[in-house]
Amino acid sequence: MKIRQSGLLQRILSPLNRMEGKLFIVFLFLIILPIGVLSYISAERYSKSIERNTVTYVSQISDKMISKLDDYMEDIKKIAIIPSYLDEIKLALKTSNRYYESLPLTTQTNEGTIRDLENNIGISNEEVQLFRRVEGSTYFLNNIKSNGSNSVYLFDRYGNYYFTTKSGGIRGDLTTVYPKWKELAYSEHGTPVLVSPQQVSGRAGTDYVFTVVREIIDTNFESIGMIAVDANIEVIANIVKDLDSATQGTTLIVDDTGKVVFDSEKKYLAQELDSSDLFIQASETEGSFHTDINGAPVLSIYKQSKNTGWKIFIAIPQNKLMADAIRIRNFTLASAIAIVAFALIISLIVIFTLTKPLRTLVRLMKKVQTGNLDVTFPVRSRDEVGLVGSAFNRMIIRVQSLIDDVYDAGQRKNEAELEALQNQINPHFIYNTLESIRMTAVINDDTEVSDMTQLLGKLLRYGMGSGTETVTLNNELEHLKMYLQLLNYRFGNRFVLQIPENAVDPELKVMKLLFQPIVENAVYHAMDESKPIMYIQLKYSQSDIDHIFEISDNGVGMDEETLTQLQKKLYDPQSRKTSNGRGIGLRNVHERLKLLFGNNYGIGISSELGIGTTVTVRFPINQQKGVNNNG
Repeated sequence: MKIRQSGLLQRILSPLNRMEGKLFIVFLFLIILPIGVLSYISAERYSKSIERNTVTYVSQISDKMISKLDDYMEDIKKIAIIPSYLDEIKLALKTSNRYYESLPLTTQTNEGTIRDLENNIGISNEEVQLFRRVEGSTYFLNNIKSNGSNSVYLFDRYGNYYFTTKSGGIRGDLTTVYPKWKELAYSEHGTPVLVSPQQVSGRAGTDYVFTVVREIIDTNFESIGMIAVDANIEVIANIVKDLDSATQGTTLIVDDTGKVVFDSEKKYLAQELDSSDLFIQASETEGSFHTDINGAPVLSIYKQSKNTGWKIFIAIPQNKLMADAIRIRNFTLASAIAIVAFALIISLIVIFTLTKPLRTLVRLMKKVQTGNLDVTFPVRSRDEVGLVGSAFNRMIIRVQSLIDDVYDAGQRKNEAELEALQNQINPHFIYNTLESIRMTAVINDDTEVSDMTQLLGKLLRYGMGSGTETVTLNNELEHLKMYLQLLNYRFGNRFVLQIPENAVDPELKVMKLLFQPIVENAVYHAMDESKPIMYIQLKYSQSDIDHIFEISDNGVGMDEETLTQLQKKLYDPQSRKTSNGRGIGLRNVHERLKLLFGNNYGIGISSELGIGTTVTVRFPINQQKGVNNNG
């Protein structure tokens, strides 16, 4: 089962092993990842920017709204302060206090008593006149603030009410709320006190109002009564509606005790929120946070009034806040997908355009592996692929040339071996025969014949063996000396070999029969009959990588045409086939050096007519190709 899974995995991953798959993965990561990350970051930054701008904008609007509310509340408080500065109101309240003080205790009214002045039921004429007098003052106060204040109530020290209402009539809970108002007002000793909104009922129905109460103190710092100013909650609604319209959200105003002052949805009016999550999160004087309202995510922005202590909460639904961001995100996503799709299509085209020449090159290489060298890569560009293709074509040409060279070298080797077989007619038999002749000459006291025979035998014995064998330079020079000594027997000591003393390491490894064919060529083709002595000089030098031997003679030399013909026979394979026999020894040495060390090595010839000829032999210091250094 594991083997099957491994095989399946290999089949799945096999396209990734090809150049197209790898390039596709690279393009995929270079295109999709940057675009995806960029799109995500852009959407996130845009969303945060919208939220930041919204918070800033709403905070600015909130400041204006708070300023309006503070101004309105200040106006209400100023109305509550006016009675302390109007002698008419103070005189009316003092008159009311004196009147009720003069009554017997049994006839004094209870706190919070409201009299039916219209029907004059249970009210004396003095009380009616008193009420009319104070009513004028309340009417004046009620008209100072034309917007929002519904009712103004004046209370004497005994809790008798004097009021004027703009609409809705008198509130029905005055008797209930009076003790609380009195406690709040009297505890502040003349400072206006803001009372949280209450739901009130009147002749016009149920409504929500908030109240400012204040103790009225005369110039003698004596308490003479209290004033209460009711304001309809719709005043706040008129201020808030523009904010809700701009934010498409809802507004909640909470006082410092946690009681809801205003709710644009009227769900939480006059409710306590001091322990709610909303109130707990808004622990600072201003800020924003994310929360859920009725299961819907909202951004809540809050700010606190320094004057009233009220906190204004603006709740903006997340879907409305981010509507533009969502549209931008969707557009960005669609654009990114379109760009990625287009980029991938272009990438595929580029990938297949780039890899098509490589696939062609691989196909041609497989043909070459089968032995088919008759292939050529079509070079159509000068890029890296074109350079590789050109190198491939040059390699094929070079391989074909090397095959031809190897074949030609093999042919020459076969010819040389055949020639050697033809020339080696039982060398052991010849050597043994020469030895017999030498012994006969010794018996007959013919020393010269004996020496010549011995030298010839040594030469034959030295020449036996492989042409690629190496010997020490000392052995090669000894062989050369014996060869020239044998020639001097024949030509009457006409040849002198000049070798520098201690100039060359005698243990240097050289190719066997390196010098003798060159000297032989000089003897038979360069000897000048006009000169009694022919000098053959051997010089040695070396470069950084090569050994260099120069074999010079003072023979007849060659003119330029003869030298050119000899060089052509030496270096041109076609000329060798039509050779007339001249230069065979030189060619033999040259070919063996090439076989041993490569085509960069061999011999060179220079000559000057009447001066002599110089043959230069070059082979590498590091003899790594074809040389047996154990010879």
